[in-house]
Amino acid sequence: MLFSVIVPIYNIEKYLPRCIESMLSQSFSDFELILVDDGSPDRCPAICDEYAEKDERIKVIHKQNGGLVSARQAGIKEAVGEYVFHLDGDDAICDDALESAYQIIREMHPD
Repeated sequence: MLFSVIVPIYNIEKYLPRCIESMLSQSFSDFELILVDDGSPDRCPAICDEYAEKDERIKVIHKQNGGLVSARQAGIKEAVGEYVFHLDGDDAICDDALESAYQIIREMHPD
């Protein structure tokens, strides 16, 4: 697994499907998507679980609210990819974002 994409989630149900769909439509498929539900009071936990049932690349962590840093750390603990990619739950990325990152990694050989 090359990338672990970590998405902390709290009270963003309006934006979450677009974020997840942007990850699932990536041209580069060697990634896991770790959705960290940080105790969200809206439908985010259910949305995360619904997507995880549909795609085996998705892992969901449900935790008590601890804030953004706590959510990112929980995701990092579960990550198995060589590289960690952070994405906010109210953002979406272009279809070739991971492919572009992969090309840079191949050319530059970063840690």
